[in-house]
Amino acid sequence: MKKITLLQGLAAALLMLVMHSAAFAHSAMSSSVPGNGQTVSTPEMLMLHFNGNVRLVRLTVTGDSGVVDVGFVPVAEANMMFHVPMPPLVAGAYRVNWTVIGEDGHSVSEDFRFTVDPNAPAAVMTEHGAGGGDHVH
Repeated sequence: MKKITLLQGLAAALLMLVMHSAAFAHSAMSSSVPGNGQTVSTPEMLMLHFNGNVRLVRLTVTGDSGVVDVGFVPVAEANMMFHVPMPPLVAGAYRVNWTVIGEDGHSVSEDFRFTVDPNAPAAVMTEHGAGGGDHVH
């Protein structure tokens, strides 16, 4: 019978840990326009960029006056980037809430916020870091 050395055992354990972590990696938004926390003039387009191919199944934009109709229709085809035309927005705070289904079959929901100020610069692509919004599985 062959004995397993300590080094072989550690290598096997490390490999299992890496495989376990990869299996539970979930989809995340990597950047957006407008970006989380940005103050911008009214954006003509909402752009969402994810770290892998996802299906965007829910998207709501809520302002001080309630839900903004962006005409969202759930997407059947998986992509990394989504563009949603925006209606003119009045000055104020907005929250974007989205839900995607990743390649692993898990749904992930998050949100981010931005503010519209007619005197602010145009929106630019901004990376979302860890903890950039409220994350729900």
